[in-house]
Amino acid sequence: MARMGANMGVANGVVSPSEPGSANDKSVGGEEVSQRPRPKVAARSLPANLDDPERVFVNLHGDYSYLTEGYYLSLDADGHGRDALPTPMEAIEAYVVPLALEKARLGGLPVPDYSISNDQFEPPVIAYPVNPFSTKCEVIQTLDEAEAKVRSLTLNFKYAFVCQAMPSDCRIDTCRCVIGKSMTREYDAFAAKAFEVFRLPLMRIHVIVTPESYLFSAISPLERDSLTLGEKAILKDAGLWTP
Repeated sequence: MARMGANMGVANGVVSPSEPGSANDKSVGGEEVSQRPRPKVAARSLPANLDDPERVFVNLHGDYSYLTEGYYLSLDADGHGRDALPTPMEAIEAYVVPLALEKARLGGLPVPDYSISNDQFEPPVIAYPVNPFSTKCEVIQTLDEAEAKVRSLTLNFKYAFVCQAMPSDCRIDTCRCVIGKSMTREYDAFAAKAFEVFRLPLMRIHVIVTPESYLFSAISPLERDSLTLGEKAILKDAGLWTP
């Protein structure tokens, strides 16, 4: 293993998530994961009618992070027996990158090869923190820039981070998803599937685009106040927009 300073290293190999229900014996952060059946998750289906306020609560706050106003709005609706989009648990799962990657994979969205580590990876990668104090991500193209960026992501190597492999000839993009629709036509099918899997009415989805597919990378908030006129029109057409 090559070393950079006292803490930083590089090792070959990333986890290649297997198909739902299959086994995976790849290593994660240098530790072996024994072969075992993958869990099958029954996704909670979307309600037939989003504009049924008696039964359904479509949370348009846009930021559903834990303990924010958006989170509490869903918590209140869920506690009163309405089908909250998202539920409090769905809100938490969406913004934790390792959980979101696994949920996307189990739901049928393509995901990149990824690993979880605190000092081992092989560039180029997109790196996300796994700690409660940071939400930024870093694109790391070479070893020369790796140590400084990982030191920042991990708070001086105290926390792990998620490395997502960047295939050759790829680009990093963002899909703005409003109740499963996007103003960018190339993301029509991707946005619809992401809404089905995650049930977040508003989300920014970070996407690794290759010539063959759109790979789910992560989700971040899409605040109501940042919606464009076209995105507001999507909500108006669905009977969900109120000024």
